Amino acid sequence: MSKMTQQGYEKLQQELNRLEQVEMPAVAKLLKEAIAQGDLSENFAYHDAKDRQAALEERIEFLKNEIKNADVETTKSTETVTVGSTVVLESDDKKQRTYILTGKEEADPTQNKISYDSPIGESLLNKKQGQVVEVHTPAGTRTYTIIKIQ
Repeated sequence: MSKMTQQGYEKLQQELNRLEQVEMPAVAKLLKEAIAQGDLSENFAYHDAKDRQAALEERIEFLKNEIKNADVETTKSTETVTVGSTVVLESDDKKQRTYILTGKEEADPTQNKISYDSPIGESLLNKKQGQVVEVHTPAGTRTYTIIKIQ
């Protein structure tokens, strides 16, 4: 099972719908046009469309599997850190950081969205406000105090 927020789940469904309803028909049209040109052995348009079709089919299969196996976190707790929690941390150097704990597909460090299975995410999951956590990263071990859970 893949943990994710409701927002992440909906985003996957939207992408799947777009790929199936917009992208695949567009590629099918390109294939049809390329086949109409005749000789397929040296037809770049045909080979390009086939490659795009294969990539789309692979992504569609991945999305279907993720959606089927999704463990959507629907309850937000302010008592313990769960997927979907916004967590304010204070590092051992007294700097505060805010992270949103998400599923793997939703993670975006540029927006402070971290996956529950990242080093920080794993350390925070199921912890309570006030707890001190150690995070082991390639850069070394850091200590954080959970200041607030939203």
